[in-house]
Amino acid sequence: METSLKISNISKAYPDCLANDNINLELKSGKIYALLGENGAGKSTLVKILFGIIQPDKGKIFLNNQILKLNSPRDAKKNKISMVFQHFSLFETLSVLENLILDSSEPKKSLENKIQDIINKYNFNIDLYTPVLNLSAGQKQKVEIIRCLIKNPDVLIMDEPTSVLTEQETKELFISLKKFSKEGILIIYITHKLKEVITLCDEVAVMRKGKLISISKVSNEKIESLANKMIGQNLKIVRKKRLEEKSNDQLIKIVNLNYKSANPFEVNIKDINFEVNRGECLGIAGISGNGQSELFQMLSGEITSENNSIVFDNRPIGKLNPQERRKYLIAFSPEDRLTHASIPQMKIFENVALNNFKSSDFFKGGLINEKKIKDHSQRILTKFSVNTENVELKTQFLSGGNLQKLLIGRELITSPNLLICFNPTWGLDVGAIHYIHETLIKINDQNKSIILISTDTEELFMLSDKICAINKGRISKVFKTTDVSTEKLGLLMGGQFD
Repeated sequence: METSLKISNISKAYPDCLANDNINLELKSGKIYALLGENGAGKSTLVKILFGIIQPDKGKIFLNNQILKLNSPRDAKKNKISMVFQHFSLFETLSVLENLILDSSEPKKSLENKIQDIINKYNFNIDLYTPVLNLSAGQKQKVEIIRCLIKNPDVLIMDEPTSVLTEQETKELFISLKKFSKEGILIIYITHKLKEVITLCDEVAVMRKGKLISISKVSNEKIESLANKMIGQNLKIVRKKRLEEKSNDQLIKIVNLNYKSANPFEVNIKDINFEVNRGECLGIAGISGNGQSELFQMLSGEITSENNSIVFDNRPIGKLNPQERRKYLIAFSPEDRLTHASIPQMKIFENVALNNFKSSDFFKGGLINEKKIKDHSQRILTKFSVNTENVELKTQFLSGGNLQKLLIGRELITSPNLLICFNPTWGLDVGAIHYIHETLIKINDQNKSIILISTDTEELFMLSDKICAINKGRISKVFKTTDVSTEKLGLLMGGQFD
């Protein structure tokens, strides 16, 4: 039986924002629909309405010509609408089976048999009795998918499903989604990766500023046309100038860097060695959870090390804290912009002051010079194209892309010689990604250096001069990026260093 989902005149308003503006959309099973749009376009609001997390101000939802009243996710699940979120909601210390039976009233044995049938049918290589913390990101996602399949869904919503997956895991996911679609499940696929839309999806709906701009067959689109529809203007192509030989003027050298954590959920860093010359970008690839966070903290000074293990501009800095390292013109852009790099409840100018809290320009005689901080903040907003002029605005009201522009701008306004960044475009829309990539390329063009830790292999190939991979706290040999294929990098990310 064909499944039909109809969204009729859906609108949802927030203070100063019309998140969904009279959305009309009709979807049918047998197809995979991409839902595209910049951050703030209204995609998340729309799928949250479909999953009962929020209620619309007006409009109706029909499933198979029946009006749905979705006051909660429980209502959505009862009506066979399931959703796999971008951030996994699993208990790490519980087994796969324990996670899957938590929200079910079905007898354990019959449920276990049903789960095993799903695993066998779709060739999911998962041990039901393994603790979730031992699973790869791709396996964790399969657990989330199994949780949905137990309910026999008619509609499956996937929110940024490949953000932490390797290329091989992404291919496996696409095989599964195509099987689900052939079996009659209507799939709504949210992503910022336009290449995935072209590869996987049948039709694509584009949203911009709360409105549905277009719905078209993917076969009639190209990556460039989709990007232009999303942002409302033509994007120029970003290209990095690759020199035959970069400078041999070494800026930073890492020698036998080690870290053994007392926390069993952290990854130990083991004998890491690499160097970066002036004007170079070193890319560090890896599947999420393989020591990237611990390595970033060691490079930033949040975790200190032996003094000679990190040498910057011929000076040992291993024992210095982040503020002391900033004095040497090193800047940092953490992965988690909401909790690690900013305080959402504070205003823009207050967040700008966070990495300059001892600056004599901002503080003198124990008093805060608020005017200087605000003027400095205004320069960042202008120079880095942040979509507000209000330095009094709390950062929680900025979109992900604008917050990232602010935070990158806060670091780069001081003209650092080295930027260490961790997943700088994670979760951003195509326009913001384009801007951040342009900014990083300009840094190298100014003979300044970057260490780019990223789970996005396409980003790494675009921006890096040299590339390596991290696996279980160890780093592979460093290669010229032009000498490494995507397949080779995938093997390195999986730990095949030899």
